[in-house]
Amino acid sequence: MLFRQNKKQRSKTFVSAAAAEDFKDSIEKFGVERALRYLQDETPRPAGISLDELAEKWLASKKGDVTPNIHRGYRRDYDNWIHERLGHREADSIDESDVQDWVDWMKVRPAKKGGSPIGPKSIADRHAILHQIFKWGSARSRHLVVHNPCKETELPKRHKTSPKGLRIPELMRLLEAGVELDDEDTADVVAFMAGTGWRISEAIALTCIAVEDEGDKLFVTMDRVHRRGVGFTEGGKSEAAIGRRLRVVGPAVHVIRRRVVGKAPGDLVFTFKDGRPGVNREGPWNPTSFRDRRWKRLVAAASLADRKPTPHWLRHTHVALCHAAGMSLAEIQRRLGHEDIQTTINIYGRMIDEMNDEAADKLALLLTPRPAREQVIEGTVVGEVAAPREDA
Repeated sequence: MLFRQNKKQRSKTFVSAAAAEDFKDSIEKFGVERALRYLQDETPRPAGISLDELAEKWLASKKGDVTPNIHRGYRRDYDNWIHERLGHREADSIDESDVQDWVDWMKVRPAKKGGSPIGPKSIADRHAILHQIFKWGSARSRHLVVHNPCKETELPKRHKTSPKGLRIPELMRLLEAGVELDDEDTADVVAFMAGTGWRISEAIALTCIAVEDEGDKLFVTMDRVHRRGVGFTEGGKSEAAIGRRLRVVGPAVHVIRRRVVGKAPGDLVFTFKDGRPGVNREGPWNPTSFRDRRWKRLVAAASLADRKPTPHWLRHTHVALCHAAGMSLAEIQRRLGHEDIQTTINIYGRMIDEMNDEAADKLALLLTPRPAREQVIEGTVVGEVAAPREDA
């Protein structure tokens, strides 16, 4: 067996391949020095850590990285879906076939008693938790497990549908319904989300200090969100979302200018008036109450209940408007705050036409036979299409 110690190559001879393989596993798990000590002193190796124990260590490490609500979700999914099948096992004894069997088991196990099997996304989410546990435990800085058996799992395929958005007349009907219902607060949030592509959790967290009015232009900077179970907190859904500065256009400009009048820098731009008898107060929005009360009421008044739109449709609507205005995918990516343009393509690729009119006209020109005269297209000289050779 060849191995390296202090940057020098060493060797050890073993009486069997199994003994050599055991020594290799010890090096990968504990490092060369400890593996040699176990070999020379004939000290028995420590008992392997169970998956339950590894998961507890991983969950403890994640407490400072995620919100309490997300952490509770990790633990709930582990307890309900991973512990039962794999938790009692020694983590190093779990191999790729065990993980695949577990995934296949989830495909047929009902999500709830008497319910239908869980969907591909939910299976992928639970597999991702197990993957992260093993990835964390197999890091060289920890050596808690030898390898990650989740790398080659075949997950069920997810059949994504194109994101749905509102047509311009439907958006106008929503805004008109706000006037009819005397619900200016809800209509203002709708106009802002459609004009910026912000999520509801981002829009209701906007403060006056994040608004820059330059007279002919108005900008907003996203630096806070509303998280369920936490409230308003600094940061965004991704690194690219934090601190992104967007120009606001359309009706949303007038909405913001009207709403910041008389407010302090730290005040919220979007609040709502609770006009119920005996209440009559103004306070911050909550995403849940916005969706379940005001949004549904607005949708019904606009005669759009059959379409079943959600507030997130306004983000999709904004993407369609940006594309119609001639913005590139890269520009849309930055405006939405996606870390990677591939995310933008994966979500909106089927929603956006494959080419704009200008590109389509140029491609048609290139594919159309033309006379002998040369034509210049974007600096590229395109000559006469050569006649086919007789011997071709």
